Amino acid sequence: MSTLQFPEDITFFISVLFNHDSISLAEVESIIRENFQDDFSSYECSYFPMKEYYSKEMGHEKSLRRYFFFLSDKKSRDHLIEYKILSEKIEKNLSRDGHRIVNLDPGYIGLDQVVLATGKPYSHRLYLGQGVYGELTYTYQNSSYKTLQWTYPDYSSDETIKLFNFIRTFNLCVDS
Repeated sequence: MSTLQFPEDITFFISVLFNHDSISLAEVESIIRENFQDDFSSYECSYFPMKEYYSKEMGHEKSLRRYFFFLSDKKSRDHLIEYKILSEKIEKNLSRDGHRIVNLDPGYIGLDQVVLATGKPYSHRLYLGQGVYGELTYTYQNSSYKTLQWTYPDYSSDETIKLFNFIRTFNLCVDS
């Protein structure tokens, strides 16, 4: 018989894709502060192979920028649902003529995995509640996060994996 265990607290992140012709980085940072957490670290991601896909809704590829915002306070994984619902509300409020200018994708970094929140069901996504699903994006093996067959191309780049490995290492030194 197994004994029920609560997982360790984790670090949340928010991947933000935005049209910098429509909204500035300073405005995006203000949104993160006001809605998620005042204290965060941000990193620009130069590799983003899905720009063409998002440009259909969000504007020209050259106007799109991508950042990861790592929220510093470790929290319970239960907050992922709340962050996804809040992200969708913010995206809709900022939309112009039915098109997003900001795409917010929350997720969390655990010592053993990285999980993204989504509203779309699929065979490899687990239902978390309130219309939110969790997608296992990385597992941690042999001193690094590893991709899975469904991991998005932008999360499969060496640059992105190194960034998440760095944040994981930093989190090992932070008290819960």
